[in-house]
Parts: sequence; C-alpha cells; structure tokens
Amino acid sequence: MTGKSAGLVLAAGKGSRFAGATGDSLPKVLRRVLSKPIIAYVLDALKCAGICDVTLVVGYGADQVMNEVGGGVRYARQTEQKGSGHAVACARETFADYDGVLVIMCGDSPLFTAATISAILNEHKQTQAAISLASARLDDPFGYGRIVRDSRGVVGGIVEEKCASESEKAIQEVNGGVYAFDSRWLFDNIDKMAMNEAGEYNLTDMVRVAVAQNCTVATIECDPQELTGVNTPDQLLVVEEVLRGR
Repeated sequence: MTGKSAGLVLAAGKGSRFAGATGDSLPKVLRRVLSKPIIAYVLDALKCAGICDVTLVVGYGADQVMNEVGGGVRYARQTEQKGSGHAVACARETFADYDGVLVIMCGDSPLFTAATISAILNEHKQTQAAISLASARLDDPFGYGRIVRDSRGVVGGIVEEKCASESEKAIQEVNGGVYAFDSRWLFDNIDKMAMNEAGEYNLTDMVRVAVAQNCTVATIECDPQELTGVNTPDQLLVVEEVLRGR
C-alpha cells in the first residue's frame, strides 16, 4: 500500500432504530439522502481531501454495501459488533504494510467536509501527533464524549456520557468522531484498548493509551453541524435539509 494518507470508514452497523421505524433491513449507510447513499458523502469528502486509498469495514449487510460502493475501495469484515475500536482492529491486516497517516470516519456521518478532513491532516502532520481529532463546542453536549484537558489545555482524555462525572458533563467541547492516526502507532497499540461496561471497545480509548505514553493528541475545531450523524429517520431529515442548503 502506497501513499502518505489513507482512509478507513466504519460501515458495519445495522441501524436498528431505522429498521424498527421503517420495517426494512437496509444497512444504515445505504439510506439515501438526496438520491445518494449516506456513505457516498463520506467517501466524496475523503476524495476531495485527497484521500483515494480507502478501506471500508463492513458487517451487517456486507454484500449490499459492497455491491453499492463497488470496487474502488478495499474491504475488511467485522463479523461481530463489538464497538468502533473493534471495527478498526478488524482492518489491522489490511494496513500491515502501511506506514502513514490513517483518517478514520464513520460511514453514517455525511456532513463532514473535505476542508475539515484537510485541517485534521495538516494539524496532524504539523504536530507529529499520534492522534488528531475534530472537536466542537456545543451548547448542549448531552450524549457526546467530552474532551478533558489539563490546566495547560493539553488533551488528557475523552469521557463518554455514561461515564462522565457532573463536572465532566458540564464540559462543552466534544469529540467529533473524525480522527487522523499515525497508522503504525495505532496498530502497534490497538490491543491496549480496554473493554467498556457494554462489552465493547471504543476507539476513543486510544486517546487514553496515547496520553499514558506521553504521545501528542492534537485537535482542530469544526462546525458543530458537521457532527450530526444519521441514527434515526428524524436525523436523516435534518441531514437532508443541511445538504440541500449546501
């Protein structure tokens, strides 16, 4: 695998809240927005940011996703749904010979722009970070992982909503869900992720691993609107309105 930047898109989820509302079993990333599947917007943003070497992690409805997306990307399979960190670990063999920057995104977040991806890449290269991520400040941060910083403003970790203390819940800076990793560092250390209370591995736990090793964790602030993912039919309508406006 060649090139200085590659992309990994997590597209293995079922989207159970859609299935319950619509009665069908279409994989979430194939829901259509303005006649295009959600995942097409993610792939377009990566391509416009100069990242054409992309791998999709597929699971639920894998054949449907692969048939829709086609042969322009690589594929890795996540046969069990054990969280975002586990999904990334399923792609380890794909990147065994790759040593560069790896941008990781969720396939159900179609509002992230190429400009934001480029900004993360630039920050990552300038700071020589192990991890760089998008953040945003929300008036109501409920449900998002809070970015915890020390008195110098250095990132110390990401605390998920259900694990946050009252003071941490008051933090308005949240994790956006787009990351740039030093790929070699990521896959050399991915086994250090801890399982959470739900029996899953969150990719955000790699921030804890980086901090413990005194590695740099960099951030760039993005438009809060970009964080909107598609987990429900109502969110699909919101995303559609934003994309129509663009």
